[in-house]
Amino acid sequence: PEIPLHCERWKNFLLGGKEGLFNISKGSRLTKADQRDGRINYVGASAFNNGITNHIGNDDALCAAGTISVCYNGSIGEAFYQDEPYWATDDVNVLKPKFRLSPYTAIFIATVIKSQSFKYAFNNKWTKELMERSEIALPAKEDGSPDFDFMERYILSLPYSRFF
Repeated sequence: PEIPLHCERWKNFLLGGKEGLFNISKGSRLTKADQRDGRINYVGASAFNNGITNHIGNDDALCAAGTISVCYNGSIGEAFYQDEPYWATDDVNVLKPKFRLSPYTAIFIATVIKSQSFKYAFNNKWTKELMERSEIALPAKEDGSPDFDFMERYILSLPYSRFF
């Protein structure tokens, strides 16, 4: 059965910066003309297909698996867990966790990040600098730290979660 979220136990956490949950970096520009055929996921400013817009052979600016990609241009705020090394375009910020990030916890956090996209629009992009100062609300333990175990258990309690 689905676990209740217990909203009274949530706390705001900084996304980036020294005190934040993640090290945030900007993706790299790669023009269509410079792309080589291959099997590496090319993650762009898309709300579909986990942000994957192409598959390329270029591997000189790959982002690590186990990170969250967030569009700051185009489909602003779309956030996806990336379970393989990938190329993030320059329209994407990459969130590298400062903690052990399971795929299930990542899905929870990515959903919370997506819920913040309404604050940003074409003329107010969610740039790396803004994202580093942004806060998101997450379930917290009694000591005030993020309750990553709860987040994972919550996602696993949802119908069809075992297919992720």
